[in-house]
Amino acid sequence: MKRLSLILLFCLWTIPVYAADLQTQIDATPAGGTLYLTATTYNGNYYITKPITIIGQEGTKIRSMTKAPAITIEDTNQVTLENITMEAQQRAIVIKKANEVTVTHTKMSNVNAGIFVQQAKDIHIKDNYITGTAAHYAKKGNGIALYQSTDVTIQNNTIQQVQDGIYIENVQRIRIDHNNVTNSRYGTHFMYSEDGEVWHNTYENNVTGLMVMMVDGFAAGNNTIRRHMQINGSGMTLYDVKNAKVRANTITENRIGLALQMTAQTSIKANQFNMNQTAFEAIKTDRTTALMANYFQGNILTARSDAKGVLLQRNTYDDYHGIDPNNSGYGETPYYAYSSFGQWMVRQPAYQFFIASPSVTLLTALDQQASGGNVLQDDQPKMMQSSVTVKQINYTQLLIGIACILVAIVVWWRNVKR
Repeated sequence: MKRLSLILLFCLWTIPVYAADLQTQIDATPAGGTLYLTATTYNGNYYITKPITIIGQEGTKIRSMTKAPAITIEDTNQVTLENITMEAQQRAIVIKKANEVTVTHTKMSNVNAGIFVQQAKDIHIKDNYITGTAAHYAKKGNGIALYQSTDVTIQNNTIQQVQDGIYIENVQRIRIDHNNVTNSRYGTHFMYSEDGEVWHNTYENNVTGLMVMMVDGFAAGNNTIRRHMQINGSGMTLYDVKNAKVRANTITENRIGLALQMTAQTSIKANQFNMNQTAFEAIKTDRTTALMANYFQGNILTARSDAKGVLLQRNTYDDYHGIDPNNSGYGETPYYAYSSFGQWMVRQPAYQFFIASPSVTLLTALDQQASGGNVLQDDQPKMMQSSVTVKQINYTQLLIGIACILVAIVVWWRNVKR
């Protein structure tokens, strides 16, 4: 009998606790109250239509058994969801016509789509972990999707294997800060939105890191954008964009670092372009789009352009071979953003094996003597600074070395005399 009791106790301890009355608990919690979840797993689809805070314990899971969202928040305000794991066949969380909603420290794994927001205001989505499926991009949804909303903060989220990590359409005043988006189609995708800000994010191994389309007013700074190497991919694409500021980003190991298409009143300043196939590409832009004080190093090709439109000012180029006789820090002759060999190598990567050959070096030097046509030109390129590290002498090691040499000489001399 004692053994049977122990077995029953073990089973009760190890088998997850399921609860079917979560909706009842939500309905019974007074407006503005806090509901602490006690069960391990809740199976169902739940609706929140009043101010409430719901906090899960370690391991609390809400699992949608149908194609409906696990949780729907609608026609209410002041709602907080915290510390909950969710599973859903389609969307995990839907927020509609709601204000002052916070979703934090949730985990969504193997979901078609994570969080869907529509016609909402003052939304905070932070410290969440969203993982999609291994399906093709066309068969899965977005990690976080926002439509027709205002005043949104998306912060410290990790998102992977979805269609678009963060999709934004007709949203005003959104800040995207310190997120990590990988292995998706677009890391962050803007459409028809204004006053968007993207700071301190990491985009890696997506098709395109940042896709910004038909936007007036946009800023991106201090982001790390790397390893977007698919055939139609780029680190960042600005398409039909006005009044944009791109500052101090690290753009590295992309097929195209920055793609500009029909941009105007756009400032691209103090960015690092490293080891891209093409650092930047400009199509149908004008001279109100300026690249200033950027640093280009290790790129196969600095620039490709269909017209002499983009303005280049005081950038640093590792393939610039001019001189600075006045010691001003800037070259005496212009830099021409053109490389015959680079154009070929972008199309045929195997050519990279000849990159340091004498003939290629000569061809690159001849390119820099060219002018006119559609060649982009920087009239005052910044000289690349070479740094030499001077180490202090270790006198102890020096004396030991001299002593060893003297001993060796003495031994050698004695052997010779013998």
